[in-house]
Amino acid sequence: MATDMSGGAADLLDKVETCIYLLVALFLGIMALMTFFIVAMNLAQVISGADNLDTIGAALNSLLVILIIAALIQTVIVYIRSHTLDLRLILSVGLTAMIRRVLVFGVEKNITWEEMAVTAVLILVIIIGIYMVGSKKATS
Repeated sequence: MATDMSGGAADLLDKVETCIYLLVALFLGIMALMTFFIVAMNLAQVISGADNLDTIGAALNSLLVILIIAALIQTVIVYIRSHTLDLRLILSVGLTAMIRRVLVFGVEKNITWEEMAVTAVLILVIIIGIYMVGSKKATS
């Protein structure tokens, strides 16, 4: 009898967890759509003659954010389907975020060499992690 109750509770918690992940995916999708709108506004500024490099940089930054969001949505979908984490996918999200950071360095004015060095080291660590993980997947 106790195992039936614990099995039922585990099933309920599993369904609650799945609902939470679905909500996260939904909100990430909404964020991606909102970011597309921001990119469209930036590109409209460029087309209207305000071809400022800062505007183009902002559009590129927003597009990279969309890629990060899309990869996060993919990670959530993979987890919901298989209850496994694809470590390469997670690391690739981190690598995309770090590449975005490097591109933002060109726009920011006060970047210290320490920030650049830490970013370079993090990119190297993520690349090594992707290489070491290979196609392994971790179960949770």
